[in-house]
Amino acid sequence: MTRYFKYVSIRNGQEEWMIKELNEGRARFGWSSPGSNLHIIKSKEANERSTKEKVVWRYTQFLINRLKAGDRLIIQLGQPLRQFLIAEIVGEYGSTDPQEKDFNHYVECKLLTNSFIQVKSEAVSQSLRHHLSKRGHYYEIYDEDSKEELDLIVKKSMEEDESFHKANQSLRSIDYERTALEESVVAQTYKRISKNWPSAYFEQFVSDLIDSTPGLEVKKQGDSGKGWDLTMRILDPLDGFILHDDIPVQCKNYQGKVNTKRPLDDLERCIRNSDASLAYLFIIGDLSSDFYDEVDERVEQLRNDLQREVKWRIIEQEQIAKLYLKGLSASS
Repeated sequence: MTRYFKYVSIRNGQEEWMIKELNEGRARFGWSSPGSNLHIIKSKEANERSTKEKVVWRYTQFLINRLKAGDRLIIQLGQPLRQFLIAEIVGEYGSTDPQEKDFNHYVECKLLTNSFIQVKSEAVSQSLRHHLSKRGHYYEIYDEDSKEELDLIVKKSMEEDESFHKANQSLRSIDYERTALEESVVAQTYKRISKNWPSAYFEQFVSDLIDSTPGLEVKKQGDSGKGWDLTMRILDPLDGFILHDDIPVQCKNYQGKVNTKRPLDDLERCIRNSDASLAYLFIIGDLSSDFYDEVDERVEQLRNDLQREVKWRIIEQEQIAKLYLKGLSASS
């Protein structure tokens, strides 16, 4: 059976360019910067790669090592997922480095769907929507029923089936309205949190949020002077056994776009001033792709410097709002 991969390729304000590239036979992918041709990186020994090359390889090596001609891509071009295209890989990995600042990776492909497939339409089952909603910049769809449904979507799209076209334009009104309501409530919630718990009090809010979340508990609260605002434990939900202890936590509350590197400076201090291999950042504010690029580069540099595994977990404003709402629901 054909292999299907969910393939997230989001470049803000550049959807038309991405579609043009797809029509010309190139499925673009990011996580890169000039000097990131995977053919060149692959030819080097691991210890010869720069920090940036290691980050690029970690997130993009699947393009050259896993994807094969005949595989199909379910391509997401916007956030959140509302629609997608399906393409088939017909060639190999290529790079236009250094012409593009980012998205210089591509795989040769041909589009199989004549137009976007609407996720909330009658043409897409609830089960398939579930399998397309997982987090991650790429992953394989293993569910056999979902793959059969995707095969049928491709077939009907290529045949320009009139009934399929109507179904694709007809939104499942209940699902659509529920999703729109949930997104609105989450956005209103994190904005309210940001306003009602400014920086001086946000640490206490995060502490209460952690203690109200099953499997988590605050170990020690208070500014350590070493980079963390509090420490927490992660517990086994079955027996309460401590899985991770003394995890440093940073709490940041910003308005709008986060244009400072201070959260990352503090996370780095958390790791360098402790024996921890894991640190958390709870942050209110709009995070850019550049912010996450910086996260990846710093974590890779810390791994090299300290010669141990290092992981950072970023809990964004949407996740914070959902945890808060879930806690309210559980306590009511």
